[in-house]
Parts: sequence; structure tokens; C-alpha cells
Amino acid sequence: MTISRNVSDITTRIGDFLTGALGDRSGAVSVLNDILGPLPAPDHPSMLENRAETQGMLPLIRTWQAQDNPEPADESTIHALFKPMEIERFSTQTGLSGIAAMQILREVLPIAVRHRALSARAGWQQPNMH
Repeated sequence: MTISRNVSDITTRIGDFLTGALGDRSGAVSVLNDILGPLPAPDHPSMLENRAETQGMLPLIRTWQAQDNPEPADESTIHALFKPMEIERFSTQTGLSGIAAMQILREVLPIAVRHRALSARAGWQQPNMH
């Protein structure tokens, strides 16, 4: 079983390299947004904000929301903010190896948090059309 898993991991890594999967962020952002759920709203924090608060990491989320080009997250931050099954889902749905998925999550999450915050704020400022 371990040998077949190692062969599978190596094959997936080769596939990541050959297809340029590590450079493709568009599909990854779509999957990430699906996992993160609805945008944050006043008095309705996002799933990520709730988890960050529980982990004592809400200031980090607020920093990402405020920065134009936030630094990538570290792997421990990803593990603190996502359930293992969500990381696996991200990997499966993007077709990336676990290593490639983690690398992309580390890079894309802070940027996605920033864009989601900007989108949410823009939505709050829209006049009510009723």
C-alpha cells in the first residue's frame, strides 16, 4: 500500500510540474471561495474569521484584509484555519498533489481574504434596490 501511495504521489507531482499546475491560480481561487462560503458581512463574520478568532489569529486575518499584497501564509496557519478534509477537498478538486495544494493555499489564501473583504465592503455600500 505504501509503495503504491508513493508512486501515486510521485506521479501527481510530475503531473503538477508538467501541467504547470503550480502556476495556475484561477481554479484554485474558485475552489477556495467555495470552501470559504459566503462573504463576511457586518455582524456576520465569515467561517474563516470565526475560526481565526477561535485560534487567536483574527489579527492576522484583519492584516490580510487591509494589505494590498499580503505575504503568503505559513503551513501551520493553513492547518489552523482549515480542517484536514477541507485541505484534502482543495487538493482533490484542483487536481493538485497535497504538496502543491498546500503551496498554492499558502499563496492564495491571504490574497483571497483581501479580495473577499473588498468585495464584501463594496456590497455593503450598494444602495438597497427595494
